[in-house]
Amino acid sequence: MCHHVNKKPAYTISMFQKVLKVSILSLFVSLLPSSFQSANAVDVLWNPGIGNDLSSNGAGLVPGAGIRNTGLLVYKSNPDELVMKIIMTDSFEDKPFSGKGRNMAMWIYWPKDYCWSKESTNCDGLFTIGQPFNPSSYPSAKSSEYVFAQKHTKASNVDVKPTTCKAPWWVESTYKTRDTWSFAISITCLGIPKDFNFYAFSQIDIGQKDVATDFTSIQTITYPFHELAAIAAAKNAQTSATVSDGKQVCVSGTTGAGYDLKGDFLSEICSESNSWEYIVCVAHPKSDLQVFRNKKWQKVKTVKGVKDGTCNDGIVSYSFTFNSPLLEKYRIKSYGDKKYLTSYIDLKISRKVPTST
Repeated sequence: MCHHVNKKPAYTISMFQKVLKVSILSLFVSLLPSSFQSANAVDVLWNPGIGNDLSSNGAGLVPGAGIRNTGLLVYKSNPDELVMKIIMTDSFEDKPFSGKGRNMAMWIYWPKDYCWSKESTNCDGLFTIGQPFNPSSYPSAKSSEYVFAQKHTKASNVDVKPTTCKAPWWVESTYKTRDTWSFAISITCLGIPKDFNFYAFSQIDIGQKDVATDFTSIQTITYPFHELAAIAAAKNAQTSATVSDGKQVCVSGTTGAGYDLKGDFLSEICSESNSWEYIVCVAHPKSDLQVFRNKKWQKVKTVKGVKDGTCNDGIVSYSFTFNSPLLEKYRIKSYGDKKYLTSYIDLKISRKVPTST
């Protein structure tokens, strides 16, 4: 969801308009039984061994941007969790997703090839899983680092919005050292049918005039254990509800000082969890998550804002995240640019019993 908010400059009459994108999502940490398990080959339920011939030869690509293959994997412990892999031709640099101009993603769609084109616009489902942006760490196995699935409406890049479906990610080795970006998605959360399609793309932009992109070929796949995914998802949901005693953590926000529209309500989203997460895109160089304790505001964490102040509508990769298991009084303070006023977003976190429907 995106909110357009005007911000008052410190010493000019003109209005500075920016895009404030807020998506409030709950974070299930260690609630699903298979969330952070490692498994060996005997635990694998499905490994189709994709042979993904590239649809381009990588001409004009910056070294390190080429894709070698893709992969799919499902473990017996959770048939609802689909692990997807983008395997690079070369090894990743030390921190590939930290301001290197790298851009890569997996596209997942159905019911047929090219339904996402502007001429067709008839995808029943179309999602992209994009790379993380300036992550706090680079795990080598599944952990609490994750990105979000983006939903497109019928066609590519139409009404793109983040979903509540998270994708834990990590970097591993397949053919070379640290050459594979892997992530895990819930088949049921995204509503992926038994038959679906996918492809991956990659590029590195270092300021060259023509940015070349590497695409894999389009793959159509049938998941033979699709009925087990629904059973596993229902079981996981029941386990999560038991752990959280059936209560939900709800988060909402209001714009405060520094914004023209003070008190502008930012939608409340609730989900069963023992923790919460808040995602926001701001143009200031820095933002602090602060908690009110001992009668004063105390800094919990500082993160960098979006480079050049551009918040692309619906693109989570240009955001940063805060999360905490505590139900206290929080706010976000954005600052660091003398041209613009320091701004605040006040957060309200509460635990509620969900309303019966």
